[in-house]
Amino acid sequence: MVSLQSLTRSQLEAVLHKDGPLLVIAGPGSGKTRVITNRIAALVDSGVKAGCICAITFTNKAAEQMRYRVESMAVCRGVHISTFHSLCVRILRQYGQLAGINGNFSIYDEADQRRCAKHAVERAKLDGKQFAAAKVLEYISKLKNDLVSPEDFAGSADDYFRKCIARIYSHYQAVLAENNALDFDDLLVKTAYLLRDHRMVMEELNNRFRYLLVDEYQDTNHAQYQIARGMSLLHGNICVTGDPDQSIYAWRGADIGNILEFELDWPNAKVVRLEENFRSTPNILGVADKLISFNTERKIKKLVPVIQKGCDVETGVFEDEQAESESVADGIANLLKNGTSPAEIAVFYRVNSMSRMLEEALVLRQIPYQIVRGIEFYNRKEIKDLLAYLRLIANPADNGAFLRIVNEPARGIGKISLERLEIFASKHKMSLYSAVEKIDKIENLGPAVRLKLRAFAAMIEKFKQMTKKPVAELMEHVFQQSGLVDGLEREDSQGHSKASAVENVEELISSARKYDELAKDTPQAGLVDYLQQIALYSDTDAYDPSSPKVSLMTLHAAKGLEFDNVFIVGLEEGLLPHQRSANDNRSLEEERRLFFVGITRARKSLAVSMCRYRTIHGISARTIPSRFLFEAGLKVRDSEKRQVENKINDFKYDDADSQICEYDDSQERLFVKNELVSHQKFGLGRVQEFHNLGENSIVVVRFISGKTKPLMLKYTNLTKVR
Repeated sequence: MVSLQSLTRSQLEAVLHKDGPLLVIAGPGSGKTRVITNRIAALVDSGVKAGCICAITFTNKAAEQMRYRVESMAVCRGVHISTFHSLCVRILRQYGQLAGINGNFSIYDEADQRRCAKHAVERAKLDGKQFAAAKVLEYISKLKNDLVSPEDFAGSADDYFRKCIARIYSHYQAVLAENNALDFDDLLVKTAYLLRDHRMVMEELNNRFRYLLVDEYQDTNHAQYQIARGMSLLHGNICVTGDPDQSIYAWRGADIGNILEFELDWPNAKVVRLEENFRSTPNILGVADKLISFNTERKIKKLVPVIQKGCDVETGVFEDEQAESESVADGIANLLKNGTSPAEIAVFYRVNSMSRMLEEALVLRQIPYQIVRGIEFYNRKEIKDLLAYLRLIANPADNGAFLRIVNEPARGIGKISLERLEIFASKHKMSLYSAVEKIDKIENLGPAVRLKLRAFAAMIEKFKQMTKKPVAELMEHVFQQSGLVDGLEREDSQGHSKASAVENVEELISSARKYDELAKDTPQAGLVDYLQQIALYSDTDAYDPSSPKVSLMTLHAAKGLEFDNVFIVGLEEGLLPHQRSANDNRSLEEERRLFFVGITRARKSLAVSMCRYRTIHGISARTIPSRFLFEAGLKVRDSEKRQVENKINDFKYDDADSQICEYDDSQERLFVKNELVSHQKFGLGRVQEFHNLGENSIVVVRFISGKTKPLMLKYTNLTKVR
């Protein structure tokens, strides 16, 4: 049960608050999970039934860790702990009919969504090149996160492009409905609509979950905000924890305003700040505090170190990414030589493409590593094929699954025959699987194809009779009897690797066995539940802390993790902060938060680095040091100081920028936003940002050509136009 003596005063205050809204501002490493789990135990101790408590977090890993901690505190089973998406799956399976869906719905991944989007563009009779699937899906996702329906958007579309998107959006939703499928956003959107439009659903969920705890509240989007609000509207017992300084997901719809304005939504909310940091040394926290103080969208707090002083944060400047990667690898080799476990070392970068050079350097030194990019496992052909069989068994309306496996392994069913089947199914508004039952009515199909399609459907029907068995048993049976294993043998005879593919399938079956064991006592256990859990797998879920390997990952994937030793590479303008943030202060603040998250993952040591030259899109170009280095007060090692100063001082975009302008503190050299300036090469421009960093000041200018460039002022012949 709850262990009060191990809690700080502020933690205790959050744990013992029972009724009414509660906002917990939890800095990195402040024991947030400890507070949530002890709060659950304290509620149960006070007489609240475990089944009346619902705790929501953002990753499966975090939910799993929270469940383990709650169980270890001897709290009786029944507390609902899951991600937002998993909770929505549970709600939609119960109330799906009100939302117009069947409980055995498929959850479509990115590949499935792109296929549906292409189909929607075709139905809208628009150009697939002009309306590429990826861009269309990005636009639709934003609309869904804001709870804007196709009908609402069509009513407000006031130009050609938006009217086209409205048509595509409508067709896209229709395609999903025909497949009895939802995309990830639909899980949230349809749940939010249920709570909004069906008072009975809202009342039942409020009565069932009398206490709601939402972790990482700074990462909620509008749909998630509405779900949390709807589930606590009648009782008001909502506790949210989070940190505005760690809000890094605006690009996927997260709204930092949800946590910043919590007290406006709940005027009687109690606010508790967790400021003690139990993770990092004062040296690391000092850098993080300096950096994040430049942000304005935040709730002021301090990072108070509990750990004693450690080593200084190191900063390195290198000629190019190869030298940077070799230095990082050498640093890792030294740590390993001195007895550090590789599992306690991580390298972070802004974009995935930066991992290649690091991998080469680690391979040369025979240093084991893992890339935390786990969804790639589920993108392997043999895995997608087997899961497609299971999806069709669970949901015969899933046309995407049908098309993937009807001729996998090869059964001699040609493309033209499938096109005729699709035309018939579309004309009669039925699924492809249902159309096979009417195959005698389809014209221009040869007897051999009819026979093969009937045999395929008969096989699926036999598989469907096994859905009451454990998922792993069904999966093994399907793998053997569908012909997939024989198909792999044929591939092997053609010179491809069979062994690795079979190992991957065995790993999938092992995951199903683990699921069967953990879910055996839950009423929703079964094939549909397993498939829906697999569909919600994320990058961070792939991280294995027990693996004796160095971890490589993006800064976004690092959220929620921690390591003794951290390296962050690529501290350059255009990378971190990313070039997309150049003209938007809110985006720039998010980039700063992203670096803050990376810094605060480190427990004992932190090293950051930049390159003088970096190759991007095959072109080697000079770089500008990230403003974040200066804001964080980072200094280079004394042994490298001279070399670094030479490299930075000699840095410029090109010869046009080579004239060094003397800097003084007079107002003449300070710039304000939108001020008109002139550059001898780029011409007229307007100032977008000015970062007054003394002799290292940076001015960001949008030129008449449309290009935006960050320029180090002392190397730039930039004049004001009066």
